[in-house]
Amino acid sequence: MSSPGYWVDTPDMKHNLFLVTCVSTALLTAGFVTGCASDNYHKGADTAAALNHSADLIAKSGSQIDDSLAALNDLLAHPQPDLRGQYQAFVVAVDHLGATAGDVADKNKAMRVQGADYFAGWDHEIALMQNEDIRNRSEARRIQVAAKFDHISQQYDAVSIAFQPYMSDLRDVQKYLSTDLTSGGLSAIREIAAKTTRDAVPLKESLTLLSEQFKGLGVSMSATTATAD
Repeated sequence: MSSPGYWVDTPDMKHNLFLVTCVSTALLTAGFVTGCASDNYHKGADTAAALNHSADLIAKSGSQIDDSLAALNDLLAHPQPDLRGQYQAFVVAVDHLGATAGDVADKNKAMRVQGADYFAGWDHEIALMQNEDIRNRSEARRIQVAAKFDHISQQYDAVSIAFQPYMSDLRDVQKYLSTDLTSGGLSAIREIAAKTTRDAVPLKESLTLLSEQFKGLGVSMSATTATAD
């Protein structure tokens, strides 16, 4: 009989200890193997979702330009005895457009951060690849996707530069009418309003194209949609 508090080194105990060691080693090994897989595609999916959301917001801004111009032109072409209701409709439309533009800018910033994180993770995975052919293929694919991402970011910047003075003009018309909401004021601003309507045509075309590009890249980066990209 053994004394309390002492380990008795019996054959059965050695066998059990050996089994425990083997099982523990296997579990640790399995955990190591599965832990190495970072599943970077999750970051790609997040970036794709941001692209798709941005695409929807950009398309929405194009519709809101129409709403703003419709309200302004209704005020100019069909003025009511009391101009305040039509003017407020114009103000609301312009405010909605401005809010959406702000949402697009915020989403674009987040998308760029997510994209940078995704591509950094991709670089990390490439560095861990042992097979040269697979590594080369992944590098080539990474360059291709990153180039599209950079291009669409540049396109956004270009459209944003064009949008800012247009939005500023709408705000200035709003401010002008807030001071001179009279038949004479409407007559004086009519030529500027006509120019705003003309300038909207190429801007909306750019917004439509940009929305399609965002949507296309988002689909190509999605883990849930099969594409030929």
